[in-house]
Amino acid sequence: MNRFSMYDRVQQMRDDAAEVQVAKDEWIREKADELARDFPQCAMDFYRPSLGLSPYRVGLDSDTAQDAYAIFVESVCLAKAKELYSEAKFMGEVA
Repeated sequence: MNRFSMYDRVQQMRDDAAEVQVAKDEWIREKADELARDFPQCAMDFYRPSLGLSPYRVGLDSDTAQDAYAIFVESVCLAKAKELYSEAKFMGEVA
């Protein structure tokens, strides 16, 4: 009987750890999505006429540039969200 109760406690600890990880991942994803809303939607939005460069010449109009921009925004936002999660956890704002 004792073996089964020990197994149940170990399994409960695993389940609790998985639940905490899911909550952490959700918090980070939601915060990253919130941060991403502050970025322009398109790489072309970074073009400024005062630069004297054609956006077509530097490739801002291509699908490849848009894909690279999306990866950039996602990477930056995820990194910042992880940092904010660490700060929030340290301050006791998240469990």
